[in-house]
Amino acid sequence: MLKLIAVLTASTITLGFGGGASGCHAKRNIATAPSETQMKEKSSEPKTLAEGFHSSITHPFVAVVRDTETYAALVKLDGNLPQLEEEFFKSNVAIAAFLGERNTGGYRVEVTREANGAIRIAEKTPGKGVMVPQMITSPFRLVSISATGTTPVLVSLDVAWRDKLRPYLVTGGRFTMSGGFAGMSEQFRLVGELPIMRESNLATFIFAAQSSGLTKIRSLADVATGLVLTDGHITINKMSADSAVNVPNGGLKATGEFAAGERKFSLVFTPLPSMIADGYVGQGSLEAALVGSEPGP
Repeated sequence: MLKLIAVLTASTITLGFGGGASGCHAKRNIATAPSETQMKEKSSEPKTLAEGFHSSITHPFVAVVRDTETYAALVKLDGNLPQLEEEFFKSNVAIAAFLGERNTGGYRVEVTREANGAIRIAEKTPGKGVMVPQMITSPFRLVSISATGTTPVLVSLDVAWRDKLRPYLVTGGRFTMSGGFAGMSEQFRLVGELPIMRESNLATFIFAAQSSGLTKIRSLADVATGLVLTDGHITINKMSADSAVNVPNGGLKATGEFAAGERKFSLVFTPLPSMIADGYVGQGSLEAALVGSEPGP
């Protein structure tokens, strides 16, 4: 089964595209031990903020949002979603899952947390022989999870959403992590894969990259939704640095652009402001190219 999962004890990231039982799995290494706060966040269950059977977003899509600007763009696409203020995003992440159109009622979206910490997004179908409304539906669910800007959000997707992923391969990238009391600095290349899911002016990036050339592997594994302008410019206002940057850190912002008809894209990572003394920061860039053909409509 195709999944993106977090395995805290793994030493590598591997992400393979394909169907069937082999699927895709992302495994990540944590360079520093998770804090008590991070472990608590990983164990918290998703809290439902809204759900329904008729969404304006009629294609399978998942958004993982950490800021008000990106969430406002999501609300413009679906007015069923509640307003969330800036204070909410200081300690929470919003995850919205849209199933797409179904020919009858009885379908719904289920969002749970797996034992390994990943957020499981699944399609629940009506039982055999169950009477359902004979109407077109487009189920959705919006949940929140407790998380800070430094905590990665990883998801496990059902086939309805996996089939809409565009598979990209990281073709180049470099990253620098620095800071701390001793003023350390560490540079490394980024390798891996980065599938994307699109809906209008939003793109959800599934980061599954890792360092190359280091004795201790660092990972950049996270799921984050960004804004895409008509000229192809990309902005991810807030995402986790995962173990690419030591804790404590303020997380990352990423900007970039699609090119060649969205067959390629590039991102530049910059550190978000932090009031933490002797904290760490990260910065870098990557380029990625589409693998094979895009998924069907």
